[in-house]
Amino acid sequence: MTFGLLEVLGTMRDEEIVGAEKLLIAYLNTLIREVNIAANATDVKGFKDVNAKLENAIEQIKQHNYTDAMQLVSEAISTATTSGSQAAETLKENGLI
Repeated sequence: MTFGLLEVLGTMRDEEIVGAEKLLIAYLNTLIREVNIAANATDVKGFKDVNAKLENAIEQIKQHNYTDAMQLVSEAISTATTSGSQAAETLKENGLI
């Protein structure tokens, strides 16, 4: 979903970009809060890396560097996948799922 939004940003006019960037940044900030919940519940270090990558992506979006933002989001997804597997294992070991 994020990739699609970033691609659309590249096709927008200047007056449209401001609002679209605000919405995408709000979405990524919400995602960061969700990842924080996972990080706090599991102590899996990878979730902190995900947040750092998403925060860097936000900075790239603010600078209109959408290609760099896409790369950071891609890295965050990869890290989240690995961390999610570790988190699920931790939750299983503790009988929480």
